[in-house]
Amino acid sequence: MREARWRELLDEVHAAQVVEALTPYVTERRRSRIGEVVASRMHGVEVCLERPYDPHNAAAVVRSAEITGAGRVHVVEASERILKAKRTTTGAFHWVETTQHQGVEHLVEDARSRGMLLAGACVDGDVDLESLPVDAPICLVFGNEHAGLSDTAKAAVDLRFSIAMHGFSESFNLSVSAAISLYSVTRRRRAVLGSAGDLDAEAREELTARYYAASVDRRLVRAVIEGLQEAPSDG
Repeated sequence: MREARWRELLDEVHAAQVVEALTPYVTERRRSRIGEVVASRMHGVEVCLERPYDPHNAAAVVRSAEITGAGRVHVVEASERILKAKRTTTGAFHWVETTQHQGVEHLVEDARSRGMLLAGACVDGDVDLESLPVDAPICLVFGNEHAGLSDTAKAAVDLRFSIAMHGFSESFNLSVSAAISLYSVTRRRRAVLGSAGDLDAEAREELTARYYAASVDRRLVRAVIEGLQEAPSDG
């Protein structure tokens, strides 16, 4: 089953029904782990890569995003497949949403529609990483490994930030920069919110349904969802 169709099926039924129907097929240990991860997810923190050059760097960012609890990874002017190198991500792309944009303007439109602040990583940024605001949803934008952020991206972001460096090297590797930034922002956002995660009850249930579905054979998921669709409603 194609990834897009699988997600469409999940969207066609109530998350609570999916969780209830799949619970017998997910081990207790797995259910417990999923509960812990969902409780720590930060949909208010996202990361974007503009025209990434090295697939391994891009995939490493996905892994860092997943392990720090970030909600989504965007890629601009590159294939979404660049984020799904199994060897580098160790399967992390199964647990974090990825979105592809044809251009910076599409990323900006998407971010604005969801109230996200766009913060671009630049060597000459005028805001230090540790000073980035974390009390509102934020998307960290990183440029190409060689050229950095494009002029279009620099003009589009709400602010530009830099990571303090204390050696002779002029910059961090892309994946390292993203990992440091994600760790800093998610850690401080959790401290501000006083909570491990920032999802409301509905979002937690929807994510739990997706994680349950990702934990079992997709043929079973399809059969379960089709059964829910065919079941008579209470009304």
